[in-house]
Amino acid sequence: MRFGTRTDLKRRWTTVGHRPQTPVKIGYEFGYLYLALCPYTGWLFAMLLPYANKASFRLFCEQLSQELARPTLLIADRASFHQMADQPASCERLRLVHLPTACPELNPVERFFKEVRAGLSNRVFERLEDAYQAVESIVQRYNQQPESVSKLTLFPYLQNTQNLS
Repeated sequence: MRFGTRTDLKRRWTTVGHRPQTPVKIGYEFGYLYLALCPYTGWLFAMLLPYANKASFRLFCEQLSQELARPTLLIADRASFHQMADQPASCERLRLVHLPTACPELNPVERFFKEVRAGLSNRVFERLEDAYQAVESIVQRYNQQPESVSKLTLFPYLQNTQNLS
């Protein structure tokens, strides 16, 4: 998920007859949130990286694999940087599976990203480091409440598949 110093403007409630005030910033710096989660348990693994490219995705997969105790399925969309032609030995616990093209609604992490974006909306950050801290704060809040992650991401099509091989 891309985030940065300027975020999306969303609807705001104001009293009748008053126009909502929202800060604006010209220019844009951004970073990327790489995140894996388990919809069944609410477990999260996140990294904030400066680029969305194959090298960053590979680094994320290597670090994620080190955190895993057993082989795990990693679902990703078909973004060009979500590809690993030669899966390194350091990612041996991951099995990368791609969703069909143009089906983000099937990816549980997209629902999580929607909540992160909502937490960042209508805000302007003076420095990119401030945006990184805001994203980190949101992810940490969810990390402390795994049941919230499960409620957001355990889609009906996943509910009866936990024990399938």
